[in-house]
Amino acid sequence: MSGYLRLDKLGFSGPSKSSEVRFFPGVNVICGASDTGKSFLAEAVDFMLGGTELKVIPEREKYSAIELGLSSTEGESWTFERAISGGDFLLRRGDETAKLRQSHAHDRVDNVSGFLLAKIGLLGKRILKSSTQSKTNSLSFRNLARLVIVQEGEIQQKGSPFWGGQFTLKTAELATIKLLLTGIDDSAVVSAAPDEPDRAGQIGLLDELIADLASEITDMGEEKGELEAQLKRLETSAAEQRDTVANAQRNLDAQLGERRELAKQQREIDDRLDEIIELLSRFDLLRKHYGVDRERLRAIQESGTLFAYVERVACPLCGAGPEAQHADAECDGNIATIIQAATAEIIKIEQLAKELASTVTDLLAEQDSLSGLRATVEQAYANVDAEIRQTMAPEVEEARAKFTEIIETRSAVRESLALFDRLEKLKARRAGLDDAAPEPAEKAKVAVGFSEVVAHQFSLKVEKILKAWDFPGECRVHYDKDASDFVIDGKPRGSRGKGLRAITHAAVSIALLEYCQEHELPHPGFLLLDSPLLAYFKPEGDEDTALQGTDLKERFYSYLKAHHGDESQVIIIENQHPPDSELHGLHLTVFTRNPSEGRFGLL
Repeated sequence: MSGYLRLDKLGFSGPSKSSEVRFFPGVNVICGASDTGKSFLAEAVDFMLGGTELKVIPEREKYSAIELGLSSTEGESWTFERAISGGDFLLRRGDETAKLRQSHAHDRVDNVSGFLLAKIGLLGKRILKSSTQSKTNSLSFRNLARLVIVQEGEIQQKGSPFWGGQFTLKTAELATIKLLLTGIDDSAVVSAAPDEPDRAGQIGLLDELIADLASEITDMGEEKGELEAQLKRLETSAAEQRDTVANAQRNLDAQLGERRELAKQQREIDDRLDEIIELLSRFDLLRKHYGVDRERLRAIQESGTLFAYVERVACPLCGAGPEAQHADAECDGNIATIIQAATAEIIKIEQLAKELASTVTDLLAEQDSLSGLRATVEQAYANVDAEIRQTMAPEVEEARAKFTEIIETRSAVRESLALFDRLEKLKARRAGLDDAAPEPAEKAKVAVGFSEVVAHQFSLKVEKILKAWDFPGECRVHYDKDASDFVIDGKPRGSRGKGLRAITHAAVSIALLEYCQEHELPHPGFLLLDSPLLAYFKPEGDEDTALQGTDLKERFYSYLKAHHGDESQVIIIENQHPPDSELHGLHLTVFTRNPSEGRFGLL
């Protein structure tokens, strides 16, 4: 067998705050005022051992992660880290960091359940799930967690300490106890053949379904014939309305096409008007150039005429006579010829100017025409757009809405008719089971729980603990297999007051830990009990009140110190302090709820 586990610390961390509680081998007591986080501590430990969610309290909002430090009697130690909102785990072991999944997987250690089971020698074990079908489940650490973390609501329950009251889980929970008390799992159980149907269960289920459908049909208040006739009318209406929608859509599409064409015409007219404006601007610049050229040529013409008819005289500078002057040699051309060329060019420019004026006149006329056409097209576009928005589109929308309403009504009618069809099929299946009733056969069944011998030995262990605590009465204990609970001095444990239920539940849990240790059987190795001494804090009835006058509290702590030293670990959560006479040897943590004295609380 592998070793046992120990809880070393529970820490909360956030961006700006951190909090930590340390645990030690032996007996740990966490006590103090109400609403200081004691019960939340137990829930947090359970959460860090694979629980699905953690209760939301205002104090936890400043923290983002939780760490749980553990060690084993084999000398190993490690830390689990998890977001306070849940999810998978980080395993930190020395310099090694690995991810552990929250979900259990059989015979694998990459999840927190398999990792812990491997440490206590229970990896790969199977437990019985159903005694009638001989089905087994893979053992998860969650099957063990409720036995070693007993929270306040569970420790005072009337049901058995061995199971939580859900009948669907009873077989598995008792199989877990058998595994701990005997070390033998249910791997050898052979599952029942899958082709052996539970005929009685099928008939019961069919009867229940038939009754539910019949009640639903009655509440509907419709006859099948009426629904079939209504469905035919709806099919006809749907076809007609589908045509209406198609026609309305075609008309709308035609109008939309016309609007697109008018929009296209508007763009083309606007493009041509922009082009005309650009041309008129350029032609105006060209007209000005023609004017400048014409004036320049006229100046040449007039100055040339003056040179042609001026009198020739002696040079005023050198006195040379006209015949000695070389005016023609220094000139690029004949003056008469230049005048003639300028005159011809002027005529040409005037002709071009006339043609330009004609072109401008045509462009202005086209501009006026296009402006008028644009106004007409714009008005036509506005008319078509208004027709689409105010008439065509609403008609299409209305037709579609009516068609949708018909389709939805048709669907509802079909669903109602489907109820009748389902009812007929279920009745046919029910009749078939009656006709094919097999001969009754004895069904194989697997024994649930542990033997009378083990039950007797374990009952003696519980009895010994109760006597050591000076529990009232003779403390004669035996196990009632039918109730899966204990009878103490002839009275069922669950019929006592909640204070006595709590202390006897604690006795059973401690007895389970000690029984496993004494017989070298697998067990997580630690035990956390929330409010086992409830009768001293909130007594219920005469039995609980009578317990307050005894020394059971002193004997409770004295027994734990004597039987749970360095090789064991028990964590007690209580409102009241342990008796002063028993403080020595306890690892005590007090939540004061006083910010100026001691530790205020968990967070």
